[in-house]
Amino acid sequence: MAGPSIFNTAYAGLQAAQAGLLVTSQNISGASVEGYTRRDASAIINRLAPHTATATGTGFSPEGFIRDYSRLLENQRLGQQGKYAYSDTLVQTTTALDKLVADESNSIATVISEFFDAAGQMVGDPTSPAYRANLTHKAEMVSQRIVGLSETLSRVDGDARKALETTLAEANAYTEQLAQVNAKIKEGTAAEAGIGPAPEYLDERDRLLMRLQKLVGGQTVINTDQTATHYMNGIPLVEGGIANKFNVVNTEGNIDNLKITFTSYTQASINEAREVNRIYNHTTQTIATDMFSGGQAGAYVKLIRDFLPDVNRRLDAVAIGLVKTVNEISPNPVFGFRVATGNLVSNTTVDEYVKDIPTVNGAAGIYEIRDRLNPTDAEYSLGLTQLRAANFVAVAPQNADDWQITGDQAFALEAKRSTFADPVADIVATVGSQIATWSNNRAADKSVMEILNTRREEISGVNLDEEAANMVKFQQLYAASSKIIQTGNEMFQTLLSMVSR
Repeated sequence: MAGPSIFNTAYAGLQAAQAGLLVTSQNISGASVEGYTRRDASAIINRLAPHTATATGTGFSPEGFIRDYSRLLENQRLGQQGKYAYSDTLVQTTTALDKLVADESNSIATVISEFFDAAGQMVGDPTSPAYRANLTHKAEMVSQRIVGLSETLSRVDGDARKALETTLAEANAYTEQLAQVNAKIKEGTAAEAGIGPAPEYLDERDRLLMRLQKLVGGQTVINTDQTATHYMNGIPLVEGGIANKFNVVNTEGNIDNLKITFTSYTQASINEAREVNRIYNHTTQTIATDMFSGGQAGAYVKLIRDFLPDVNRRLDAVAIGLVKTVNEISPNPVFGFRVATGNLVSNTTVDEYVKDIPTVNGAAGIYEIRDRLNPTDAEYSLGLTQLRAANFVAVAPQNADDWQITGDQAFALEAKRSTFADPVADIVATVGSQIATWSNNRAADKSVMEILNTRREEISGVNLDEEAANMVKFQQLYAASSKIIQTGNEMFQTLLSMVSR
């Protein structure tokens, strides 16, 4: 009975060697593939250890392949990917704004202070052509800095809106791909009961989930059949073989008017190569800002809806306050606005919109204007919203002889310095502190992400040195098993020849 035992053991060893060589070659090939998970040959015992003379021996055979994979770790990586993409996008998108505010040579606080310094110089000699020309020049500098910062805010806003559209379009491609992979995973699970779907589909599933987390955040659930369901604020973005797509209605104006139409296609049409052939089920429009809390899209919505409007209101309030306080003191208008009609408004007594500016007594008056520019404020003033920093202009006399300002008026003008010190510093602090917070969050999120990626590499990554050693080991096992079978066959042939004599 020793013969069958030897042959069984050798055959099992041959199977194990073949499986080992195959999985090792796959690991080596997949080492350079993003998101590849190391494979191992799964072995089961198909013979019991011998306990009596009648036992047939021991052996084992490979039964498919398994992934070196941690579901818990992958869930942590998915969640962290959404957080890191969110903080990283906030910092990347506001880099230009951060540099502008941090640059002292472009400081709004400096030019406004210099403007009031110029007014103070005129107190002793208001008729001096040099002092008058300097005041006009400083007023121009104030206008340029305020408009410059407003234009930077506008560029950041425009870039964020375009990037949001691109992000959602890219996410649409991944949701369709994930739905198709889900369908293949489900088919594989049903066809290979007890073994499970091909590892390639599971790797692709995880890659697509990571990309979706980076783009739009959300929550992911891996179902018992190994398919993935991806939720956005509780609404399934992908569920089994059904995918939804973002149909962006618009990204203009108030971001709270940005609507998303979830458009799903049925599983019956999922494998259609051309999108035009798919069967679509249109749902009602959903407000986008209710959905995004992470990923790149969440960062863009945060900037467009909250951060940039807040900074714009603070800047607009300073510009409006300058028109109100300076023009009410100076006989010559110094600042004004070019409104949507094309008119230049500067007279706070009769001109449209500027006549509605509330009285400014100190910094609190500037903050009151800021609050009235907020649509959620009880005293929201639609007229004041027509006065934008982007349209702020200096209208001080270019000819020094045209100035009518007196020494007392110049003194009263210089005294308004304290009114703007805190509101201007508040703009700088708001921008600087918020971006600094995002930068700190990004550093922390990046560190956690790197730790999780390192852990994944330890569990699922391919070590080429280890795979090379495995290749040699399985080659030797294959050769040894083949030699046993060959030797056993020779022995059997020898016995046959002896019996036939």
